[in-house]
Amino acid sequence: MIHVRVKRTGGHITGLQVKGHSGSAPKGEDIVCAGVSALVQTLYFSLQKLLQLELAAEIRDGYFDLDMPQDLPESVREKAALLAEGTLVGLVSMEKSYPEYLQVHDE
Repeated sequence: MIHVRVKRTGGHITGLQVKGHSGSAPKGEDIVCAGVSALVQTLYFSLQKLLQLELAAEIRDGYFDLDMPQDLPESVREKAALLAEGTLVGLVSMEKSYPEYLQVHDE
């Protein structure tokens, strides 16, 4: 199972941690794993490319941990928050479709 932990400070997403494998299909055919990976990587690359953020992230097989910088200007923080909330919408939608393979914990 994939576990997603959403980290929040003051109601705003400040990080995301993803652990595990869904096991819904063999490696290379697992649409749950592919969907989660696509959403999370899109967030990571969007924050870097669109907002030019330097990010603290750990990425390896079955694990992704991202922390957003805490000292962002308000306008950048709002944009980063919107991108992160959009990613969360996708993850929660996937969780509803595949609850046996994905759990999202929004703290």
